[in-house]
Amino acid sequence: MAPTPIDPSALYSGSLLSLIVLILDLMAIIQVLNSDRPVLSKLLWCLLIFLCPIVGILIYYLFANRERHRLRYVSIP
Repeated sequence: MAPTPIDPSALYSGSLLSLIVLILDLMAIIQVLNSDRPVLSKLLWCLLIFLCPIVGILIYYLFANRERHRLRYVSIP
């Protein structure tokens, strides 16, 4: 059985997606390193983003800036 040829557009779309994920990873890691978190917290966030890139980015952007959101919260009297 002859191997099936690989469609070049499939390779292009996969590499484009990988490049986007890499750029988002780098942006998130730079944000973590520039934050005022404790060193251990920075290390754990960077490890999560590095080891699980897509899931790590989602978790970071959903849960990491909770304090900033709490500061903007105004309670109803």
